Amino acid sequence: MSANDEEKASSHSGLFIDDTEKAEFTLSPSDNVYKYFMFAPPTENKKEGSGVTFDIIMAYILLAFNFFMQGFLLWVIYNVVVQGNIEWQSSILRMEGGGLDLLDTTQHKCNPGGSLCFKQNSSVSCAPPSVQLTGRWDELDTNGDGIWTREEVEAAKEDLQCKYIVNPVEVFDVFINFLKTREKILWLHPDIKAGKAIHKPYFWFAAGDIIMCGYRNEYMCPNLLKRGVFHAPLKHHTAPRVGTTIDSALEYCYNLLKDGGTCQRMLPSTYSVWRVSSSNQCQSPSFSKFVYENPGNGIVKSLLEVDYQARKNYALSKTMIFQVYKCIIISLWLLSMVFELKDIIIIGTWVIRYPDAKEFGEDAVKEETDENGDTQYTIQGITGQHRLMVGLMNFCRFILTCTLALVGCSFLLKQTGYIGLLMDAVALVFIVEIANILYTMVLRSEIREQVEGLQPMTVQMFGIDALNTRPALVDMLWMIVIMVTTITLMYMWKENAVEPIYDSLSCACLSEGENCHEANKFDYDFWYKYWKEDVPDVFRQVDELKGGAGAPAGAPAPAASLLQLGWKQWKPKTSMLLKQAASRLHL
Repeated sequence: MSANDEEKASSHSGLFIDDTEKAEFTLSPSDNVYKYFMFAPPTENKKEGSGVTFDIIMAYILLAFNFFMQGFLLWVIYNVVVQGNIEWQSSILRMEGGGLDLLDTTQHKCNPGGSLCFKQNSSVSCAPPSVQLTGRWDELDTNGDGIWTREEVEAAKEDLQCKYIVNPVEVFDVFINFLKTREKILWLHPDIKAGKAIHKPYFWFAAGDIIMCGYRNEYMCPNLLKRGVFHAPLKHHTAPRVGTTIDSALEYCYNLLKDGGTCQRMLPSTYSVWRVSSSNQCQSPSFSKFVYENPGNGIVKSLLEVDYQARKNYALSKTMIFQVYKCIIISLWLLSMVFELKDIIIIGTWVIRYPDAKEFGEDAVKEETDENGDTQYTIQGITGQHRLMVGLMNFCRFILTCTLALVGCSFLLKQTGYIGLLMDAVALVFIVEIANILYTMVLRSEIREQVEGLQPMTVQMFGIDALNTRPALVDMLWMIVIMVTTITLMYMWKENAVEPIYDSLSCACLSEGENCHEANKFDYDFWYKYWKEDVPDVFRQVDELKGGAGAPAGAPAPAASLLQLGWKQWKPKTSMLLKQAASRLHL
């Protein structure tokens, strides 16, 4: 190092150096069909004199095959995988009123159905329609007199069916039938036997069974024990239908929820549709062991708690490790798209700014022989026709790259597994590499050497000189753009897809979650109060109805009422006879 260089190095030691370069780029051949299409025709024309050769025809054929293969694969991925995943998400969750939560904000007058759950404000409801009606007494008893009559349900049929996608008259009959199955343990009012009206105590008694139907299948019964759903009846012995043992509680639950059980037999057909649909959406079950202790007698029993694969997959998507993992994969994919975009910009600049062949005449493409005797070509100018064809090729490549970026991001975002995500990324890179594969596998080595031996071409850049002269700064900006784009995509996907779908699957498959309407409405406190206080109170209120207070006009009085009436009629005569007998004994 010279003294001058040492002095400059010393003067700049520890200081920032604004290193700048010329605002130009060097374009060189590379191993893909795009560069072959750019450079093969000019060199072939120089080599053969003029005309169209098989190598030039092959350039067009390879380009067409490349666009067809990449476009077709992208079309298949989008329609079968990406669009299929969007439709699956829409089948999981809709906005209340029918608007698709994930695709648009269109609201319809009536709920068209087709989704397992629908969103109500900030909560998600995934119960079958008949169970949804069970928790809405105020919408059923329209006149507020405490009695749900057939006239009321028929009058409100259209509005309720529009909102809940179930015929409320069928639900009314379901309550009647459920109550009739409990006739051995509960006196039934004549209006219920006639199918005319349901008093609120009866409605609330049957509601327990129908709400249980919302837990979908018998696999959930141990989960319900673990959550304490049957804690009160096992401890306080207040529910005859549940019993007092773990086995009796499980038997009650199994009889309701098993295939062909009470729920499936008695609820409307919409329940069976919901049951099958939710089973498909939740995917395969998995089980884990736990031990439950009967709070009434202290007996313990080992049981299996169920969970479902779809919910577990989206639970994994919410973890920080997986989100960082997915961020890395998506950022690398975006980086490859930026690499493609940079090449497109360079080719576009070359098309616009490279000199015209007319300026050089026959020397538009120079032919030279190097020291090894190999022929080398230098393109000094391009014809208007070739400029047009390369520009058209570059435009199509730009459209394809944008489509590839969008479809690729959607394809990667939907994945909920580590290995699956990595394999999806490899598959996308394979699509990008089609241009290189065709070039390497189809063309013979001689024509590839002819094109790759071209001398580099220098072109002045477009854009802002302050950036063009600082390529390192541009690279930094590209990295920042990729990082910001990746984080934005991940945030939007998490908020608009992962969180809602996870909440919906948790609610539909396990009836749990902070945003699950049924889980919050029918929680531990609800069931404890229902079994310990509400059910005994139902029997008390039914006894009052049984006394004749709720009997319809002209209806025969219950047996107890007849006895009371007879005593009132015979009490004066009985008193007189007793007095006469006492007098005679005194005498």
